[in-house]
Amino acid sequence: MRAKNRLSFFAYLTLVFLLVSGVVHAQDSASMSLSYSVVASGEITNSAFSQVWELQTASADRIDVKVERTSGDLIPDVSILNASDEQISQSYGPDQTSAAADIENFTLPGGGTYKVLVQRLEGGTGVTTGEYSILVTPRATAEDNPNNTISLGDVVAGTPVNGELTAVQWYQRYTLAAQAGDVINVSARRTSGTLFPQVEVLDANNATLNTGYTDYYLGDESNIDRLELPGAGNYTVVVTRASGFNGETAGGYELNVTLLGAGEDSPLLATPAGDIVYDTDLSGTINAVWYQDWKLTATAGDTITIIASRAGGTLQPEVALLGGSGQELSHGYVDSSGALADITRYKLANAGTYTVRVTRASGKTGGSSGTYNLKVELVGSGEGSPALAQSTGAIENGQEQTEVITGERWADTWDYKGTKDQKIDIVVNRTDGTLVPRVDIRDRNGQVLTSSYPDASRATVSITNYTLPGTADYKIVVYRDGGQDGYTTGNYSLTVSESAQ
Repeated sequence: MRAKNRLSFFAYLTLVFLLVSGVVHAQDSASMSLSYSVVASGEITNSAFSQVWELQTASADRIDVKVERTSGDLIPDVSILNASDEQISQSYGPDQTSAAADIENFTLPGGGTYKVLVQRLEGGTGVTTGEYSILVTPRATAEDNPNNTISLGDVVAGTPVNGELTAVQWYQRYTLAAQAGDVINVSARRTSGTLFPQVEVLDANNATLNTGYTDYYLGDESNIDRLELPGAGNYTVVVTRASGFNGETAGGYELNVTLLGAGEDSPLLATPAGDIVYDTDLSGTINAVWYQDWKLTATAGDTITIIASRAGGTLQPEVALLGGSGQELSHGYVDSSGALADITRYKLANAGTYTVRVTRASGKTGGSSGTYNLKVELVGSGEGSPALAQSTGAIENGQEQTEVITGERWADTWDYKGTKDQKIDIVVNRTDGTLVPRVDIRDRNGQVLTSSYPDASRATVSITNYTLPGTADYKIVVYRDGGQDGYTTGNYSLTVSESAQ
């Protein structure tokens, strides 16, 4: 029994010696090296029953190795050795055809130089010979492989980028320069191959901000719906494949970055849309530029109404009135129709420059867009408005004058020369519109001497048998009920006459 064990041990040593001798013999021959996806060829003979190929890798890649007989009766075997000639993977002999040997889906422990040992079955004691082909195919380079870490260039919102993911470059990076804390959409769509695309957005420290996974209904697209970037700066947009390093798909893609809402500090928002003229129709567009500012210059503390309405698209408009320091004074939200917003009858504090901002529901992160119409209506000029300061004209006894009351000029001042103890009648009649008139007699300093309210019809107002206190220049002021804050406008007639004695 002991003799038999000694014999077996001796046979094992002989086999190892022959194997190593074969390896050394192959190494003494011309240097042989392998490159990914490039077929090489060799030959096994009785004098060289094994050959060593050198494989250099930059990272811990996942690979296939295939050795296939091309002549003779060779039954191949293949294994991978590390730099210390230690076996780290093997085919465990040929496949079922005995014409090929495979190492499949093996992940190298790291970058470096490896040896791929090709030999015949049973090595030195084997009997087969012949030529063979050898092919090393990468299934995935490691994530830290230079192919997967470099930026392929810039991606600009609104400009598609076309690329292709392969086993050696399955993680592709692009640089996105954001001018502010923009809201973006990122999508990748397969254009060829089997690719199951996936997208990511990374910050400056390569930390993931958001991931868009493959839509597995069709498997051809991935999407980050709405991502708000933290601020201005450079970001990385990544196109990769489902399961990443362990994934198996590859193919062409189209990458799109869409700007949904420019950040608050974006230059896109900095330019005013234009100047406001009261009661004039204006128009604009809300999209990635999610608000537009219009400049309003008021000469007095006017009362105004601001109306923003959808003209096209899906826009759900809102409107805001901002003060001289950019503070929000009032806000009009979209109504139940989803198409209109207004600020009604707002009284400005004083003359100055204001901003009317048209925006959309939910602001920067909102989803609606489209065209709009804007109108700022002058409901009533402020007390110090130039429109109210000028005299309307002169009126004399027995004379009839006609004029119109508007929001801009809601009061008319007529000049009248009177004498002491003179008794006069004044009658104001509405001739058109909704005007509810009122009338005052004032001295030359504007002090009210007497005033009158409209009659039951609300179309006529009169002052009867008023005795003037002295010979002087008087002002007869016709205005609407409610003054600056009134609601009515329209045409009127004014008559002044001596009172009947």
